[in-house]
Amino acid sequence: MKKSFLISILLTILLGAFFGKVLYGRYEVETAMVDDDSLYLLQYGVYTSESEAKKDEEQIKPSLLVREDNKFYLYLGMSLDEKLLEKVKDYYDEEDKVTFIKKVPLSSSTFTNHLSQWDVLLKNANSKEEMKSICEVVLADYEETVLMK
Repeated sequence: MKKSFLISILLTILLGAFFGKVLYGRYEVETAMVDDDSLYLLQYGVYTSESEAKKDEEQIKPSLLVREDNKFYLYLGMSLDEKLLEKVKDYYDEEDKVTFIKKVPLSSSTFTNHLSQWDVLLKNANSKEEMKSICEVVLADYEETVLMK
């Protein structure tokens, strides 16, 4: 009885491992790879006046206004991959909104994990609306996770 019970358990483990390997082999894990410890921000402007910055923030959606060193920066998107952010920049360039990509050091591993997942979606986005929706969520996540507002 013990022998047949052990054989059953061993057979179950082997079959589970086999089917797990087969299923895992069919499942492609897609992640955004980070080459260095940098975050790329799509910046629209730098302001010395908060009122001017807020005026532009209200007109351009999605956007995030961040105060640093007595200046106000308006960001329209962010990514771990500069090439992905170029894709978003091109859409804003078509709207005659002058933007540039700014490289900054990463400051939150939690946000980095979130952003790598959003980058996968951004990579597969085909329309301006999809990109703007993804950027809106990313900016809100950055504000909540990193800026803690």
